[in-house]
Formats: sequence, structure tokens, C-alpha cells
Amino acid sequence: MNKKKILSIGLILVFILSIINLNQISYAKITQTQDKGNINVSNIEEGVNVYLYKIATMEYDYVSNQPKEGYNWESTIKNWIDTNYPSYSNTENFYKEVESNSEEAKRFYDELTSAIKDGEIDVSVYKEAKSKGTPKYPVTTENLKGNAKFSEVDMGTYLVIIENGYMVYTPSVVNVIPTFNAETKDWILEDKNVVIKATNPSITKTITDEEKKVDNFSTIDEITYTIKADIPKYLENSLSKKYYISDILDKSLTINEETLTIYGLKTGNEPESISGYTISFNTERPDSLDFVTFLIDFDYSKISSYETIKIVYKAKLSQNSDLVLGTEGNNNYAYLSYSNNPYSRTSIQTQSTEKITVYTYGLEIKSVDKDDTNTPLPGSEYSISDEEGNDLYFIKEADGEYYLAKQEDEGATTKLAVDENGNLNIKGLDEGNYVIRQTKAPDGYNISSKSYEIELIDSDLDGELDDDYNLLFYNTKGFILPTTGGRGIVALVCSGIILIGIGILLLVSINKKKKILKNKNM
Repeated sequence: MNKKKILSIGLILVFILSIINLNQISYAKITQTQDKGNINVSNIEEGVNVYLYKIATMEYDYVSNQPKEGYNWESTIKNWIDTNYPSYSNTENFYKEVESNSEEAKRFYDELTSAIKDGEIDVSVYKEAKSKGTPKYPVTTENLKGNAKFSEVDMGTYLVIIENGYMVYTPSVVNVIPTFNAETKDWILEDKNVVIKATNPSITKTITDEEKKVDNFSTIDEITYTIKADIPKYLENSLSKKYYISDILDKSLTINEETLTIYGLKTGNEPESISGYTISFNTERPDSLDFVTFLIDFDYSKISSYETIKIVYKAKLSQNSDLVLGTEGNNNYAYLSYSNNPYSRTSIQTQSTEKITVYTYGLEIKSVDKDDTNTPLPGSEYSISDEEGNDLYFIKEADGEYYLAKQEDEGATTKLAVDENGNLNIKGLDEGNYVIRQTKAPDGYNISSKSYEIELIDSDLDGELDDDYNLLFYNTKGFILPTTGGRGIVALVCSGIILIGIGILLLVSINKKKKILKNKNM
């Protein structure tokens, strides 16, 4: 057998052994000096705090090397149980009546956790740890790499609470108790791997339109935004059930408040209109001093039966200097704020959507003297039409600066005048085909016969058009085509007029003479 085969077989054996070791349960034989176990909490977020509260103890007889029957509630825990759940004061009754993972177990530990965290039960943290790293959102399977290990844990029952992540963790209970190894005939303490239940709320925002498939618009378009946010699951006795959704738009975007609608979603069902919330516009976000366009404060009891909140509203781009052209775009975000530590009255966590950017475009026009292109021509006017030949309307913001508008908008016009430097800036156009014509030339100049047929294209959807559209219109002064014989004709006309005048005078004179002779003969 050659060396390569031997090496290959060796690697395979190592791999097989590693798999076997992964499946083995780690444990320790109980002795008077070795009577503590380990708890491992894994598949949680990085950077979260994990707390152990000891709620019950178990005793062990080191003479007979056997555990003593039953558990004992911790004294402060027992006082609370005696008052609130007297039938459970005896741990044996609790064991008989409450099954693991049952609704009763969930309810009991929920109320117990609430009493501990609210200070009703005076019990200290037994051990605490923090998983390495920093919480990140949205929480995906790939970034659930957090781990917290507790060593040298006394025999007993422990409440496990996790806080300060983006997920909302449900309290868990783990027993570190002796189990009998039939092969070795020893009582042992196995390592406990805790599986934590949690809900993973997240928020998304999209621009949705059945006809519009890309995120660029004109200043006459209505932009439809859709927000979806998961609803965390809080147990009944959670001390805090805050749930807010807020949204902030750049000042270049204006929300139509009347279009804001809110729905509850359940898997497989159609969206349902819901109540149980208040809406505030132009207000502060609850967890910061940031002003938001709107804030929706939900009553959790009214939305807890749903899985997701859906919010839809419409907005428009501004028809003024707030509008942003180019790669920076016109932006907005949505925020989800909620109680991430539900057993802390003051806790709140916030996550935001990715930046949602709307792009819009413009073009520049300049009028110059054809014979001296360094001479700008104020006084020019232009019109712009769409590919169907319809004249487009615009609102004037300043001299030479216009924004696309609807015909019914106040001040809307199709006559676009350049400024004193012959410049015209058109803003708020979407991708598409346009025709630009000069409709008025400066005094003493002829209207340009040239028109531009252009197509605005942003193939990368980054706010930059594929081509620069700086359009130059040349104007010429008035002129007369060369002619021949012009002066002779003028002279002939003048002579004719003179001769006609002389003829008239002679005719008048002859008539007068005839009249005189007639009078003498009578």
C-alpha cells in the first residue's frame, strides 16, 4: 500500500471519529469534588446578554452516591409560589401537573419571569455571559453564531433569559440533574444544550406599482410605497409590548396623508384592515430625537393575532429646488421599533430598512447667436412634448428653471423662457422620449428651425443618464435675399405717380375753362 493511500485512509478515519465525537454526549461522573455541570446556549445572536436564574435546587447523597428525591424551590421563589400558585409549592405536585413545553408551563414561567424582572421576587442572577460579537440585523440563519457557555453549574433548575438582541427571546428553563448511566452504573451530569425559542421581527420597504417596474419617476407621478413589518410574539405577562412603525422621507418627497392605509396579514389570507393604532405626522421617533414623516403607535393586544403589518401610502416628488437630480437621489427609510427585552419596561430596539431611492432627471437648453456662440440670447422660449406629440406643462421655480407639472397645477405653462444668460433648466423628467422646439426667438432673431428628438435612458438605474443632454439652439438675425432691378422699378413708380398727378391737374384746368366759356355764351 503506497503512502498516498495510507494518508487517505487516515484522513477518512479522522473524519469518522470527529463525527462520532460530535454525536457523543459530554458528561461527568458525580463525586463530592465533581458535582457540577455545564450549560451551553448556542444558535443565538452575537453580542447578546444571557442570564441564568436559579429557581430550584436538587440535593445529592454522596455517601450512597445517589440523588435525593425531589427538588426544592429557592426560598424567594417559593414565597411567590405559595402566594400565587399554592398547589405548586410542593415541587412533586408541579412535576405531576405540568408537562414540559405545555401551555401551562409556558404561562407559569412567563409569570415567574415577569415577577423576577419586575422586582416582585428578590432573586439575584446566578450566572451571566455575553456572546461574542455585535448584534446585526436583519437576523439570518448565517449570523446566528452567538454562543454562551456556563461552567461549574450547581445541580438544579434554571431560568434562561436572553436580552439586548434584535430577536425577541422567550424565557427557557433547563434542568441540570443527575442521570443514571446503565453501562457504568454511575450517576452522571450531562452537559445541557439549551434551545431557545424566539421571534425574529424585521421590516422591509419597497416601491410597488403594477405598471412601474423601476424606481425612477417624474414630478407628476404618484409613487406607491409598501412597508411590511413582522409582529413579535410577546407572552401575556411581558412587561413591555411596545410596537411602532415610522417613516422618514427626504424633503424632496411629499406624502399624501389621505392615502396611508394599514393592514394585518396572516399566512394564506387576504390583507385585513385593522384598528388599534394612532398616527402622528411630523413627530419625533420614540427612541430618538429624529423627526419622522409619520409614526404609527400600535396597541399590541389589537394586532397580536396577525403575523405581519402592511402599510401602503403614496408620495410625490417636489416641484421645487428641494428636488435632487443625479446619483444621490431622493431617499427614504422605514423604522421598526419594538420591545426586544419584553420583561424590561424601558427596553426598545429599532431597525431600519435599506435606503429606498427614487431617481428623476433633467436637461439643459441654451440659446446663442449663431454667428457668435459666446453671445447668449435671453428672450427665447421653448416647448417640450412627449413622444405622442402632447405638449408638457411645467411650473416655474425661478428664471430659467422649470419642473414638470400637470395641466391643472397652479401656474402650469407650456412656455419655457430662458434666463438672462440664455439658459433653461428642465427638471423632474422620467426616462422616455421627448421633443424640444423653440417657440419664440429674441427680438431681431429668427426662430430656430431645429428641433431635438431625444430619449432619456438610465440603463444602470443609478441616477445618471447614459448621455448628457445639454442642448444648444442657434439663432440668426433677420435677412433679405439678393434682388435685381429694384431701384428702376422704384423710379418708374415714382414717375408714374407724378404723371398721374399732372394729368389730374390738367383735367381740372380744362374743365374750369369749359365752364367759363359756357357761361359767356349764355
